[in-house]
Amino acid sequence: MALSILRRLGFLLLTMALVSAAVFFISEIVPLDVARNILGQFATDEQVAALRERMGLDRPAHVRYAEWLARLVQGDLGVSTLSGTPVVPLILRRVGNSAILAAVAFLAIMPLGLLLGTLAGLWEGRFLDRVISVGGLVSTSTPPFASGVVLILLFALWLQWLPGTSALDTETWAWEVPSKLALPVLALILADVGYVARMTRASVAEVMRTAYVRTAILKGLPFHRVVVHHVLRNALLAPITVVALHLNWLMGGLVVVESLFGFPGLGRLMLEAALNKDVPVIEAGALVATFIAVASQCAADITYTALNPRIRYR
Repeated sequence: MALSILRRLGFLLLTMALVSAAVFFISEIVPLDVARNILGQFATDEQVAALRERMGLDRPAHVRYAEWLARLVQGDLGVSTLSGTPVVPLILRRVGNSAILAAVAFLAIMPLGLLLGTLAGLWEGRFLDRVISVGGLVSTSTPPFASGVVLILLFALWLQWLPGTSALDTETWAWEVPSKLALPVLALILADVGYVARMTRASVAEVMRTAYVRTAILKGLPFHRVVVHHVLRNALLAPITVVALHLNWLMGGLVVVESLFGFPGLGRLMLEAALNKDVPVIEAGALVATFIAVASQCAADITYTALNPRIRYR
């Protein structure tokens, strides 16, 4: 197990290096002059050339990338070309806000999805199963921007219970205004809970048809003991993969929800950086997203081993 974890840590570092190089050199291909974009279209060529020299943009791409890696080892991710602020505090604040949003949504999606999926799988083919399956299919098929618009119309414009925007005006962190988290969290729940429920339902229904579960029921064991000790332990192996994938999606795929509600998170920051070719921010955001993706998958593998001791990594 320890050797497997070390291999995965090495894979994590290699993946982050490859992603950073890919993002950096792909950004060089995009036909956008950063200096011209900062100064505006009415700046003279001499002013643009002077800014490019001051920012080091006149040097070869591989030289600038090597310098960026050297600063990265020292914890310096550079300065945003769009806002002129250091990247590290900017990324940390946006990642913190996205982590708050993702954590609240995750803590609601996973228990609710697992519960609904378990109930549907235990009573496969019955009315409750059909209601949960159809409802999950409808919620999963609805894109977050569509459900988000409906939520804004319903709770912000019609009922006027919640604010229609999640922009932080005077607040520093998202937890200071829970009401501004409500609609983005609801949009994420509607987009994801049905998928988790359907995956869990399929896994539970498959385990319920196995011989050892039928034997436990015929032996006269209470139904709740059969479910807890025989069904869930084996049925939850497949949903673990879903949980790991959704950690990636919640942190790296919040662009639509954050843009729709004006939420100052990592997804919206990455979108703004990509539109303005803010390479330092794009690099830092890509590294954070890559780290979350690989680390969550490693955590899922460890959980597999805990639930199924027959799995061993060498």
